[in-house]
Amino acid sequence: MNKSTKNVMVLGGGLAGLSCAEKLLDAGFAVTILEKDNHLGGLAASFEVEGEWIPKFYHHIVRSNKYTIAALTRFGVMTGAKWQRVRMSLGVNGKLYELRKLWEFFRMPGSSVWAKLRFAAFGAYTILKPTVPKISAQENAQDWLYKYCGKEATDYFWWNLYGRNKFNIPLSQISASQFSQRLWEKEGYDYFTFPPKGLQPMIEGFSREIQKKGGVIVLSARLSALDLAAKTLIYNGKKDTFDILVNTIPVPELIKFSHGFPDEYVTSIRKLRYCPAVGLCFATEDWLKEGVYWINLFGERVQVVMQHSVLCDKYKGKVTWCIRYGGSEEDIGLSDEQIIREYTACLKKYFPNAKFLWIKVFKEKYAEPVYDKDYVSYAPSYRTPLAWIYHAGIQVTFPKIRNQNVALESGYKVAEMIVQDAHECTNNP
Repeated sequence: MNKSTKNVMVLGGGLAGLSCAEKLLDAGFAVTILEKDNHLGGLAASFEVEGEWIPKFYHHIVRSNKYTIAALTRFGVMTGAKWQRVRMSLGVNGKLYELRKLWEFFRMPGSSVWAKLRFAAFGAYTILKPTVPKISAQENAQDWLYKYCGKEATDYFWWNLYGRNKFNIPLSQISASQFSQRLWEKEGYDYFTFPPKGLQPMIEGFSREIQKKGGVIVLSARLSALDLAAKTLIYNGKKDTFDILVNTIPVPELIKFSHGFPDEYVTSIRKLRYCPAVGLCFATEDWLKEGVYWINLFGERVQVVMQHSVLCDKYKGKVTWCIRYGGSEEDIGLSDEQIIREYTACLKKYFPNAKFLWIKVFKEKYAEPVYDKDYVSYAPSYRTPLAWIYHAGIQVTFPKIRNQNVALESGYKVAEMIVQDAHECTNNP
């Protein structure tokens, strides 16, 4: 290694950390990834059942996910993937109402026909309008939706879909900018797919390439002290030094063991809140609801049901995820047995004939930042007050939505920043 090579520490081995690390290695940096788990992948990690790798949490690919598609294609994972429009339903009081079957949708209880018309017209508007509207960073989702979707439709549909089920806070506290970005991503209207080989070959491909290019990956890394000024890090009882540090782990975890950031910066980023996720991945003998991929439940403990086998029907049984986001901090501390009992009871309300073949419980304390209307005033950005410390991952990508594509993009973007900053430093010593 050249003496002038800068040593980069990357905290976190999720997609942001992996994409950043490989790009920096290609640029001539020395890179070490520290991952707390005994496996890579972060929220995109998978588990094995009967020889098949299945993601812990729900994942799908839509056609606009260019970084994800490029990575999956590069590692030979997209072969056999089939694109399709998906069917979506809303669930109320034990019954499902499919959105594209108007005779079902208009029978759905809880709102007037006029509110349903406003909701449907607003959905069509977001599909047909090509660009995201300009919205001030401080505008809240409730006021914005009242203006364009109407009060009743907002208070019933959008409160359940995005207020309660997403963050469990009032729409008046949620950023209209981030909310509108999600709508204009047209995720629900896009073509969906999932690669038959799963996501694991992509994770393994990144790992293989990183190590082939001289990168070091440390799994089960226990970080205990980070001195930002001295550029030293202690993990697994070992003290190491770095020239540049890229943080992809949740900022609340980072500041627990680090010191050296200016006090005012720490005070600001401490305002960052995360929404947890608690869910089941399971297989049933038959479909819960044949042909329907995405189900949102109103007023239930389980909020989202995704029938994974609609996109990838290759497993023994029909594989499904069910997730609770908003309010899931109540469930983080429950035992797996309690969660299975509570969540399957909710599922049985809608799918009484479901026969479970296996069930796995997964929890994530930091599933997604809570994008409130003040988020931009305190959230971390790629650069920090210390020139040698950077952030990446979904906490810095506002107003983009949380998905694999954004995670990969943020890793590439922060690597480009580091390369550019190093070049400018060399030319302007």
